[in-house]
Amino acid sequence: MAQAMSGQAYLAQYCRRMVGLNAHLSINHHLAMHFAVMIKLFGPVYGWWLFAFERFNGMLERVNINGHDGGELETTLLRNWVLNHLIYELLLILPPDAPQREHDLIYQIIENEARRGSMAVEIAQFHAEASVDNISLPKQISTAHLNLHAILLSPCFPPSPPLAEILFQYGQQRWPQLRRQFTLDMEPGCVRFYGNRVARRLPYIRKDGLRYGSRANNRTEKDSYAFIQEHGRRVPVALEDIFLVKVEDLNEPAHACILIRRLLPAPADLHLPWQA
Repeated sequence: MAQAMSGQAYLAQYCRRMVGLNAHLSINHHLAMHFAVMIKLFGPVYGWWLFAFERFNGMLERVNINGHDGGELETTLLRNWVLNHLIYELLLILPPDAPQREHDLIYQIIENEARRGSMAVEIAQFHAEASVDNISLPKQISTAHLNLHAILLSPCFPPSPPLAEILFQYGQQRWPQLRRQFTLDMEPGCVRFYGNRVARRLPYIRKDGLRYGSRANNRTEKDSYAFIQEHGRRVPVALEDIFLVKVEDLNEPAHACILIRRLLPAPADLHLPWQA
């Protein structure tokens, strides 16, 4: 409750300052003033929020029920719900070294259900996309390569080196067996890193069905914040950019990577929940 009351106090300060700026407040600002009481009555917020229910309701709304009634509608929804989760579990537990025939059979089931308009459509979309490092990529990927030498990072990255330098160092860590050959020099037999031919920008990626965007996306900055585990602690970060990297002369598939920026740390006397 001490954390809840502390959070309530910060929310109240935020709302008061918004009022002082003549900013419009919504009903959610008012509801936020009752969080501490609700937490005391019902426990942590994630134990009773409705985000998951709203998400699942949206999935159920897309199920083709053909106007059935008399109990058939409920049965149709239930069957699709169970089928969706069974297929999802199959995909999760399928080991990487499973025979290709098993993969083909599961994808065939997904495609058949997708044609019938069930909730498995979303799963079919995830797995119809290109897969790199067990990560699902967008269906449409730009064919234009970035000129990494011309891209300077924002002032949030002091000092601000070209992006090519960062990805070059990352490549040396990603392919340690090529550490001595991975060079900008034009020596015979070396793996050459061309700053304008190795990376393409991705608007988002999906990992285990979760969508991760980036602040470099011109359309939306949705899903551009996350936590990373660092020395046993959760560290909040901003997802600045997402790249698909493919080095010429390197006999390996393209590699997806995310450029992250740690958020400014909180004052030493302020204890935040994710620091536990």
